[in-house]
Amino acid sequence: MFLARLAQFGLAGHVDRGLRQGTQVEGRTAGAGQRWGLFWLAFLAVLREGIELSLFLFVVGMQAGARPTLAGGLIGLAAAAAIGWGLYSATLRLNPRGFFSFTSTLLVLFAAGLVGHGVHEFVEAGLLPALSSPVWDIGRLLAEDSPVGSFLKALFGYNADPSLSETIAYAAYLLAVGGALLRHRPLRSAPVAG
Repeated sequence: MFLARLAQFGLAGHVDRGLRQGTQVEGRTAGAGQRWGLFWLAFLAVLREGIELSLFLFVVGMQAGARPTLAGGLIGLAAAAAIGWGLYSATLRLNPRGFFSFTSTLLVLFAAGLVGHGVHEFVEAGLLPALSSPVWDIGRLLAEDSPVGSFLKALFGYNADPSLSETIAYAAYLLAVGGALLRHRPLRSAPVAG
């Protein structure tokens, strides 16, 4: 989590500097060695995925036959091309500052859930005191095993009946990292009168 926070703050500063300088793609200003490194990274990633796909299709083809495997492979390729085109065309209009602001907020909430869950496990193992258990119990309103509760528990560490230790850890993380994120967020510049 600590490394993710460092990467997030560093990336936010990097994106902000790039936006202020008017550069949208760092690959345009990269040197020849960096461009070749980026090329080989992408090439090897695609090659690896292609090998995995061919092995997967080979195994499926041995079980289902050539015609269904070919049809499924072509349908999958067409779907992947459509999704890729859709993502590419959607990201052309994407506001990077808004995107990174939204994903940063989600990452802070996700990491706070991990901290709260970690403290919960330490309390259950007897390594930390619960201080007060439970602080509240809203299990009747939103049970952890309901679809919404399961979703919130998986993403944000939702607990219907948290201990005081969990609540303090969750809130402390949100205040510390959320506050640091807000301090690092650039101020919006006023429009220049023409």
